[in-house]
Amino acid sequence: MRTIYSILFAALLMMSACNNQKSTSKEIALVDTIQTSSGLKYFYLKKGEGRKVETGCKVGAYLSLQVDGKVVWNTNELPDSLFTYTADYSRLIKGFTEISMLLRQGDEVVAILPDSLAYGSKGAGDVIPPNATLVYDQFKVIKVEAPKKFLSDLLYADMKEKSLEDAIATYQRVVEGEEAKQYHTDSEQVNRVWEMLTKENLHEKAANYAAKIGELTKDDRLKYRNVLSLESMEKYLTAKDQLEILLKSDPENKMMQEKMIELCKKHSDQ
Repeated sequence: MRTIYSILFAALLMMSACNNQKSTSKEIALVDTIQTSSGLKYFYLKKGEGRKVETGCKVGAYLSLQVDGKVVWNTNELPDSLFTYTADYSRLIKGFTEISMLLRQGDEVVAILPDSLAYGSKGAGDVIPPNATLVYDQFKVIKVEAPKKFLSDLLYADMKEKSLEDAIATYQRVVEGEEAKQYHTDSEQVNRVWEMLTKENLHEKAANYAAKIGELTKDDRLKYRNVLSLESMEKYLTAKDQLEILLKSDPENKMMQEKMIELCKKHSDQ
């Protein structure tokens, strides 16, 4: 049986290397391969019977990624081996989210993602070249937890329609109470709110939110984002003062060092 899968996988690799060529009769042999309207291709090595992946589920999977026939990333190299993410929420490439939402606990598939569902013409650093087709020669879903709601949705609604004080009260109520069992409350949640506010150019609200919630949660990433919001509002001196505080606890941070140089120059030119 594994030999059959090996043949199928080899054929799929041939297909991924010939994306721009016309279909051949050899491809017709891949009767078990499923192709979605987006161009995603996958087939099952094993079908599970566990919980289906839904929006808000925390998922753990074993993954192996190939590009041009070479493994470029394998979760076996991670400290706990299991790659975990929140389904349809964590910032992942389109093709990964699409295949993930089609699976359930216990499933094991091979998946091919065209570059349009991956990193496109830009690629990703030195690992993924431009226009690369990604092949997950292992995508094994180990655990799927019950879906939870997103704390970020509550906080964003408070910031947009009510006040910062309401957002703080909501955060404390959810995190410290029984509702914590129903919501994702990790740092990704509080940071996502800043991103949503910034996307709508609500920089003053984003700055106030990042400053207060960043202090409340001891989240340095959010505190740094306060600096970015202040910069967007051209409050360079205040931004510089806040960044100096962060640099005291992380003086070797090159990203913040470079930002300090930018802010000093902008303040000087102002």
